[in-house]
Amino acid sequence: MTEGQGSTPAGSRSSASGYKRFFAELKRRKVFQVAAVYGAGMFGVLQGADILVQALHLPESLVTLAAVLGLLGFPVALFVAWVFERSPDGLVRTEDAAPGELTQIIAAPPAKRWPVGLAAAGGTALLMASAWLVLGRPVATVAGDGATAGGGAADVAGVPGAPVTASDLSIAVLPFEDMSEAGDKEYFSDGLSEELIDALARVDNLQVAARTSSFAFKGGSADIRTIADSLGVANVLEGSVRASGDRLRITAQLIQASDGFHLWTETYDRELTDVFEVQEEIAEAIATALLGTLGLEHGADFSVARTDIEAYEQYLLGRAFVSQRGEALHRAEDHFRAALAIDSMYAPAWGGLAEVYALYPYYASVDFEESLASSEEAARRALALDPNSANAHVALGSVLRERRQWKDAERELRRAVQLAPESSEAHGELSQYLLAVGDFEGAMDAARRSLALDPLSHHKLGLVGVYGLAARHYEEAEEILWRVRGFPISTISLLSLIHI
Repeated sequence: MTEGQGSTPAGSRSSASGYKRFFAELKRRKVFQVAAVYGAGMFGVLQGADILVQALHLPESLVTLAAVLGLLGFPVALFVAWVFERSPDGLVRTEDAAPGELTQIIAAPPAKRWPVGLAAAGGTALLMASAWLVLGRPVATVAGDGATAGGGAADVAGVPGAPVTASDLSIAVLPFEDMSEAGDKEYFSDGLSEELIDALARVDNLQVAARTSSFAFKGGSADIRTIADSLGVANVLEGSVRASGDRLRITAQLIQASDGFHLWTETYDRELTDVFEVQEEIAEAIATALLGTLGLEHGADFSVARTDIEAYEQYLLGRAFVSQRGEALHRAEDHFRAALAIDSMYAPAWGGLAEVYALYPYYASVDFEESLASSEEAARRALALDPNSANAHVALGSVLRERRQWKDAERELRRAVQLAPESSEAHGELSQYLLAVGDFEGAMDAARRSLALDPLSHHKLGLVGVYGLAARHYEEAEEILWRVRGFPISTISLLSLIHI
């Protein structure tokens, strides 16, 4: 047969034979197996590290570092697999192939050759894909608890297995509707709602849904009963804000979710500068209405820090941007500083700055230690002006925990819980401290409480799941982790630890 009739040139035959022998040698030296195991292992490590960083508020750079080290270590692992092999005496240099050994490998049927190759290719692909996802995503896209405006309830509502048991002494404050003619006071109405959440969280035994969960329904069409069931509350506060010039009209109504009965309703027509007084009056009225049915008194202090109305509006704008996380944190800082430029003695603005600086390392390229120092300074300024600021105690406690000043951190965080016993953030930060000092059961209890107050937060779900692993509550951890949406692969990686 001539070459033109389909013969194979001798050079090609020799080349093909060389490739076959090379790949047979790779198989003999178990390079393919190492590639598969290494790729799958690094994939699990990267995905597990991702959810741990989210849950424990660790620097995002740790995941990036793991990805870089994983990629750099891959060729090293392959080289070691080629040069060395395991023996009863440890790693020894791989001996040359025996006569005919490679020929047997080459002659093996495809059913025996393909699985190893496919496993190696799959492992390598997993490693490369996960590393690309980690290294290629912008830092600002890291999931956080902050709901962006217009997110709607559809994004987070209906989490499988979410708590639905409601105590009579439980409430969710929905975002007040902006009814201003220009429609440009959304930050003001949202801010008023958030301030009321913080105020009601001071009432012991009154379960108050956290901002993350209650604001998840902003802009949605869910009815009151559906919202209450999703948040595990018996009562819902809703209202509206209409600002016109220097005049302010605030309407608020407290609704019993089971039957839609209005427990309390009120309309306030005031000067804009009276907004602080209105906040106190609404919080007092709600606490009295709920606890009064059981013949209880709340004893909470609803006093609100006063300031210039322009400083207050700058503060509310800062709060609005803090909730968005990411690059919006820079705008939040600008507004808090604008508020302080008007009133340098306004404690909430200092507390807002402390929170911004504490969040910066997770969403922006900043020096970690410098950010911690700035957060501590701002938190101490806030506490010097208002020693009863639970949010400032939380911020300071978080900084001290990062610096491993354990006793001081515990003092600040427990004071925050004392001042705001129904604050999800206070319990959440306390849980992270308790985990750091090895109190796994205490961390689990605090994380459970934080989740009960913020049932739609993926972050809080992650805390309970991860801490459940640490405390060996495997069944509870598994149930919780299956509910973490948005991190399906990471969740599977953690779930696998339960069954090892």
